[in-house]
Amino acid sequence: MQPVGPYRFTEALGVCQVGTAWWAIDGQDRLVTVAVLEGAAAADQPWREAFANAANAMALTAGEQRYVNADFAAAKPWVAYPSEEGMGAQRLFQTLGMDLHPAETEAEVLVPETGTVAGPPQPVSGVPTSGPPSPTSGAPLPWAMHAAVPQQISPVPQQVSPAPLQVSPAPLPQPVSVPPQDPLTAPARRITPSEPPRRRAGLWVGIAALVLVLVAGIGGAVVWAGSDDPGKPEITASTSSAPPLLPTTPPESPGVEPPKPGAWPTQWPKFKERDTVRTLNLDGLGFPVKVPTNWQCTLAGRAEGFVKYQCGTAATGNQAVGGEVIVRNCPQPCTAQWQNAMRGVEEAWGAQWIRSGEYASYAEHILDVDGRQRHGLVVVAYFRSGEDGAIDRQLVIRMTSPVPEAYQLRRFANYVRDVVVF
Repeated sequence: MQPVGPYRFTEALGVCQVGTAWWAIDGQDRLVTVAVLEGAAAADQPWREAFANAANAMALTAGEQRYVNADFAAAKPWVAYPSEEGMGAQRLFQTLGMDLHPAETEAEVLVPETGTVAGPPQPVSGVPTSGPPSPTSGAPLPWAMHAAVPQQISPVPQQVSPAPLQVSPAPLPQPVSVPPQDPLTAPARRITPSEPPRRRAGLWVGIAALVLVLVAGIGGAVVWAGSDDPGKPEITASTSSAPPLLPTTPPESPGVEPPKPGAWPTQWPKFKERDTVRTLNLDGLGFPVKVPTNWQCTLAGRAEGFVKYQCGTAATGNQAVGGEVIVRNCPQPCTAQWQNAMRGVEEAWGAQWIRSGEYASYAEHILDVDGRQRHGLVVVAYFRSGEDGAIDRQLVIRMTSPVPEAYQLRRFANYVRDVVVF
């Protein structure tokens, strides 16, 4: 069945497991390509957000396509691209890790049935935050879920393959039939774009999932205004020498936006003279870190403008303490929009962000891992690394521990904050 929308759809360009790319004509008989999210994916909120974030990320990426119209709040979200800029609809699905297959009459389209897409994470009992994950048995430690080493991005975006979107495994898709398309459908507008969905807890989540999506070849990030107006993303040119190496897979549970007003917790512990600690000067961080003597810090990834270390104890499983310490460039000027977009692609277990200053936010959460509780702490801050005084670096601390050991994460974060000054 032909999708509804303000276009006359003439021919299906291709199909994939989550939607269809179409050739279409607008009210002025201009040729466009339209990507439509369909099937179970259209009813799955994480997929809907991924679809919207991918389109917005492409709009801000040098050499990529900018859409001319979209309705992300429709029952079947869609995005339209001018044909003169290339196959925008096809590129959008490729950015999401989905390859299009030829769409022929009565062809079998592998679109999952309703209900086969993994549902959004469920809240953890007793924790007053929204949208936390519900880990399954045998799942990796939360701070290790995004431990893949980023690869150096090619300076030529067109020559880099997009990073695939990682989603929860779903049952094998079942084929359905695609009916013949009617190229003579009347060009009259069928609907007007629907009203945007209600903000969750006053939140407009505009992220870069990139952000899934901020894929290889990215030259920018999603900049989505945190307001009630869900218009097109603000496009801001970056003068940085290299784009930030952001996660190539979307967060399973990003933090709840916008951050609540707050302050850095004064009750968090600090290292004391009697503590057995050592100070490490880790190459690429730009500042020293103080850790307990039973902690190790190992390089987990490095590229231009990016470095990641895994810091923590040698223990494994539920007794492990530690996680990631990441420093990456923030494009210049490092505006509030850039900061919000870069924070939005970080895993935060669905916890509410709390603003602890002009350039920092943190979130804490009690996680359920294999039936046992763990404490999670994530800090995203921006700081000055040069003499010109400009904010130019992002710091991410994401760690977990047994609940009684939460003080170790807090005092580590406290020390880094005192050293970096954010």
